[in-house]
This record gives sequence, structure tokens and C-alpha cells, in this order.
Amino acid sequence: MFLALEGIDGAGKSSTAVAVAALLRQRGEAVRLVRHNAAEPDDPFVAEYLGGLRALQEMSLRGPYFRLGDPHWVLIRASYYALVDRCVITPALESGHVVVADGWFHKFVARVAAGGVREKGDFDRPEQMLPLFAPVRRPDGVFLLDTPVVTAAARRMATVNPGELGPQNAGTSTPEKAFVAYQSAVRRHLLAMAGRWRVVRTAERDVLSIAAEVCADLDVLREAG
Repeated sequence: MFLALEGIDGAGKSSTAVAVAALLRQRGEAVRLVRHNAAEPDDPFVAEYLGGLRALQEMSLRGPYFRLGDPHWVLIRASYYALVDRCVITPALESGHVVVADGWFHKFVARVAAGGVREKGDFDRPEQMLPLFAPVRRPDGVFLLDTPVVTAAARRMATVNPGELGPQNAGTSTPEKAFVAYQSAVRRHLLAMAGRWRVVRTAERDVLSIAAEVCADLDVLREAG
């Protein structure tokens, strides 16, 4: 079973993923926790290769990356997720683990659609990009942590990075206003993509109660499967 937690930046995906993994382990389940942007393969060569892909993406972000265009940006990220799928998630599933990821490619797609590369890019709808991720495994269950944008902003302001503000807002407003405007658009795209996802309302809830809801829904998914 492969579970992915999605949500805007600051939604609480990482802390919730850790809590979900801990609850599942308490039940005696074998769990592989995957940090989608820092996946750690067992193979040293693959680990080095993934590190190189991450470094390439970070290098792009240090400059005017909008010049690279949406297609390049999307394809390089699709390549990254395809490799994490093949070399991290698939082996874990084959060994009987439940895989819990603190995000998959959906937030990235929503960010690009919201103007993540430039104000008017080559892609402005998720459905234009999703075919490029066709070879990448879809999770058995996606849980969208629907966190109020102002709550996420309060969490992120101390460590916010430019990519979380949306480049179309650069220099036009304060970081907090830019974050709220951009992440509100990202949230709209994620909700539009949700379909059969579980939407988990997180307002005024602690991490443990959210994690418990995810684990309960996991049991429902298994029964349905």
C-alpha cells in the first residue's frame, strides 16, 4: 500500500507523515517513510544520482529559472519522481512495506498551474501536465491535508523560500501576502484534482488526530480493495 499526503506548502505533510508512520508501526506494520524531495535509496549509485538531480533543480532555482520554460521543469521533475518510484517505492512495496510519502508530484503540478514558473507559462491547468507523469506510480491513497492558507503562512514565514511565493508576486507585495495569494491558487488546483482523494480538514486539529484519521481511512481503503 502506497499512501501520499498532499497539500499546500506549510500544510503539515511532513509532520503528519511521521505521525502516520509511527501509528502504523505501533500496529505492527512494516513502514517505509519517504520524504519526496529527499528520498534515500539503498543503492549508493542511485542515491548519488538522485542527489545530482536534486542539485540540478536547486541550481535552477538560484537563477531566472522561468527562462528554462515549463516543459523542461515539468519533465525533469517527472524524471525525478520516476526514479524515486523505481528505486525507492517499488522495492519497499515488494518487500511488504506500507509506503508513506510526505507528498508526491501533485503539489508540484498544482504549483506550476498556479504560475510556478512564470505568470503565464506553457501550462496553466493540471490536466496539461499529468500525461507527462504517466510512467510514475499513482498512490493507492492520496490524502489532501486541506489547511487554511493563513495557518500555513504563519508556519512558513520564518523559513519561506521564493518558490513558495510564486514568481509572479516577486517584488509586488510582502512575502506573507504573496504566499497567501499564490498558495490559495495552489489549493484551488489541488482541490480540483482531488477526485477520489480523501480530503482531510486540518483546521484547529493536532497532528495525532489527523494521523489517526488517515490510518482509519487506510483501513477503509484496504477493505474496499
